[in-house]
Amino acid sequence: MGSRKIKTRRTKQREKEKMTHTFLLIVYLGQKIINQDMYFYDVDRCKYFAERITKQPAVPNRTAGEDEPKTMKYTAVCEPRRVNPSGVSIY
Repeated sequence: MGSRKIKTRRTKQREKEKMTHTFLLIVYLGQKIINQDMYFYDVDRCKYFAERITKQPAVPNRTAGEDEPKTMKYTAVCEPRRVNPSGVSIY
């Protein structure tokens, strides 16, 4: 039973060693997250795409009620994340 814990600890250590620092591009439409699956090795590359997305013109809000905005704006931000490179695509 003791060896089982050691294997688990070793596996966790190996997985931790494989982790790498990346930057996750998170895209919002209004206040709702619509995409968060693009990882970048370089923060400047991530910020480039975040700026391009944020500069897009507002889009019609098809579900707007009477007291809600008629358009919604795209916003994108980059957040640092540690990920396992074998589990995700990193640009």
